[in-house]
Amino acid sequence: MTESRNEASSKHADVRSWVWHAGRGAVIWQLMFPDEGMVAGLKRAPATRKASLFCLDAASGRVVTDDFVPMIVEGSDSPVGEGWMIGLETTHAGLLYCHAFQPGSPEHQGIWALDLRARRVVWSRPEAVFAANLGTSLLVYRTRLFAGFPEREYWLIDPMTGEVIEALGTGHERPNLLRMKAVDEVTRQAIMLPEVRPSDDGPVELIDAAPVTAEGLHVLSLLPGAWRSAVRVRIDGRTVYEGDMSSASPGPLLNNFLIRGSTLYYIKENEELIGVVLL
Repeated sequence: MTESRNEASSKHADVRSWVWHAGRGAVIWQLMFPDEGMVAGLKRAPATRKASLFCLDAASGRVVTDDFVPMIVEGSDSPVGEGWMIGLETTHAGLLYCHAFQPGSPEHQGIWALDLRARRVVWSRPEAVFAANLGTSLLVYRTRLFAGFPEREYWLIDPMTGEVIEALGTGHERPNLLRMKAVDEVTRQAIMLPEVRPSDDGPVELIDAAPVTAEGLHVLSLLPGAWRSAVRVRIDGRTVYEGDMSSASPGPLLNNFLIRGSTLYYIKENEELIGVVLL
């Protein structure tokens, strides 16, 4: 069972935080932002080899949807990626897009457009592979054999319906130009990620969003071969929030926090997502 709870920070009146627990033994795997008011993600349960999707209200951490498992075909009992081999691709206008994997390969396969608020698959194209989010369309392809050799056939599809807007054929020049012009997910979703800087004690990660700065601090713990990772938030140079990300990880827990809008998000001990709202 998962839960969300609010915690008032004792450090500074300008900061409040919430905590959402993904479940015992869960690993929060990916985060994305389908719209301004929602943080969504993928969580895995390694012990049972199950994966599912969740979405929370970004301001309060309130659960909107949890433990959602998309099916290959709506109404069937066959989950995407056999309920485990699944990942997130992109977002558009409140929808989150996920993929499965090609058998025995890290290559992606299939696109499923999800409305997590309604817990439903809006449309799916199991035969297609995502290539780029172009804003008004998605660039996708499918691989087919021609004279015994594989070739890619490209399309532009409507992100809201999955319908083909334009068939681009098998030529690579235009698809490659479109892919090069596509905005990367970090920029498109307005996410700020930390930069790593060396220090005498261990790596330090920094997000500078003046007047807010967020640091990821990584030092050797008292346990042999283990590291302690923590996050610290400052406003105008004053520390207003501190929290642990891991007390004993096998290495520095890098890339475990980000800022989007007025909220810092970080993952604690794999199972908890914490939002620090900078008022």
